Amino acid sequence: MNKILCLATACISFIGLLFMFTVNANSKPNRADVLKVGNSIPNAQLNRFGQSNVEIDDLKGKIKIISIVPQLNTPTCDEQTHQFSEKNGGLDKSIDIITISTNTAKGQDAFAKKANISNLIFLSDNPNFNFGKNTGLLIEGMDMLRRTVLVIDENNIIRYVDFVPSGGLPDIKGALKAAKEVLLESS
Repeated sequence: MNKILCLATACISFIGLLFMFTVNANSKPNRADVLKVGNSIPNAQLNRFGQSNVEIDDLKGKIKIISIVPQLNTPTCDEQTHQFSEKNGGLDKSIDIITISTNTAKGQDAFAKKANISNLIFLSDNPNFNFGKNTGLLIEGMDMLRRTVLVIDENNIIRYVDFVPSGGLPDIKGALKAAKEVLLESS
């Protein structure tokens, strides 16, 4: 009876481990694990209106602020985008400031024209959401990204991360300060 009990316990333990491995192997990336300072930003293909698709890996060579917004046509996303465009203190002349959303590339272009924003790069994660999936920022079932700001160095290493609680604006001054520090380090 003891041997049967031990064998049953061993089988249950093995099944539990197998289940944990299956769940972990199929689970989606955790944004806090993927988007850590010191990690490389995961590659993903994004769309840019009127141009070829852009790979994150293609953005190497220049320091970047990546402002990730759920949808450009909402008040908070609009304000975040305008602040990075208008209050960057001329930093946009030395680094790339990129806005990523799940709006279509055509929708982003229309937003930029209507908002009179020409100093930011708009990249769309629509329709495949590769960026959101690879970074863990995709809100499943809503097809939107979680509001986040990243500062990435010229080698695509993450140097600053701001995961923004829902409903609020990111620490724009903090992101701009971090980008300036990275820029000074690379000079």
